[in-house]
Amino acid sequence: MPIRAEYRHYYNSGWRRFRLERLAAAGYRCAHCYRWNSRLNLAHLTHDPTSRAALAVLCPSCHAKNDTAQRLAMTRRTWAERRGQLWLSEELRWAPYPAWTWPGGLQQLVLF
Repeated sequence: MPIRAEYRHYYNSGWRRFRLERLAAAGYRCAHCYRWNSRLNLAHLTHDPTSRAALAVLCPSCHAKNDTAQRLAMTRRTWAERRGQLWLSEELRWAPYPAWTWPGGLQQLVLF
């Protein structure tokens, strides 16, 4: 999957060095299926490119399985917006996106 244009600046030479260090630390094996693979990825488990806290070394198959729910949510939202669907709340509309991309008023949620 290609990297979105707005996220490319997070994946510079420092990221590539960090990625290689994490691959070596994992023994070049997938964290989920424990198989060796020449095409390992360092995956953001929270789908937030700014966070380095929740990362895992995954093979392409496990990475795709991990991203399925997010990809479906984004696809459904894209289709809904193209068809003019109205959202019950703005929080639901922005739910699959990282919180730092949300509009200013939504970043501070008041639950009760």
